[in-house]
Parts: sequence; C-alpha cells; structure tokens
Amino acid sequence: MHPEYSRLAGLQGAIVIIGAAITYFVVTPPAAKSFAYGSCVALAGVLFLAWRLRRAEGSREQGAEFSLRQAYRTAIERFVWIIFLLASGFKLLNLAPLWMLAGFVAGQSAWIVVPVWIRLRMQNDK
Repeated sequence: MHPEYSRLAGLQGAIVIIGAAITYFVVTPPAAKSFAYGSCVALAGVLFLAWRLRRAEGSREQGAEFSLRQAYRTAIERFVWIIFLLASGFKLLNLAPLWMLAGFVAGQSAWIVVPVWIRLRMQNDK
C-alpha cells in the first residue's frame, strides 16, 4: 500500500475508534455503533481505492486510455459500493441515520487533513 493511503487509512481508523468512543460515552451505544459503521464505510472506500491502484500498477497495459478508463471505472464502482453500504446501514441494520452520516462525514474529512498534513511536513523538512 502506498504511504499516502496508509496514512489516510490510519487516520480514518483513528477517527473510527475515537469518534465511536466519544459518541458511546456522550450520546448512546446505538449512536456509537452507527457512527462507527459510517466511518468504516469511508475507510472501506479508501481501501478499495488502494486495492484498485495496486491492481492497476501490476497491469501490463499502461496507456493513457487504459488509465483513464480505470479511473472512471474505479470512481463509479466506489460510488456504487458506498451507496450500497450506506443503504444497508439504513435499511438492513436499522442504524441511526444522523450518526451514521456523521461518521461517514468524519471519515471522509480525513481526505482533507492528510494532504495538508503531508504538505506541512514537506515544508518543515526543507
């Protein structure tokens, strides 16, 4: 796994644990379960992207057309999987929608934090 995806997955894992613990003690245990599920959906999206990147790197075909086709396919598949997982949480698992979406948004916020963190580290290393 690339270091960027490792950092992102690690940060999202920390968000799952810390967010669920805070929600458990401040709100209710079912809200914590919903928060953890939503955060894990965001984490699953990152792991899916890392897996697709690794498969694309091992491919023999590396043309621009192939890369663009794979990027679109990955984006669509990720979008469909996230919709499926969130819908499963809503309907099959009967999780609290507000807390599940809060967990998902918190997990997705790592996408904003990691690039800023990497940029700051690079500036401090100079």
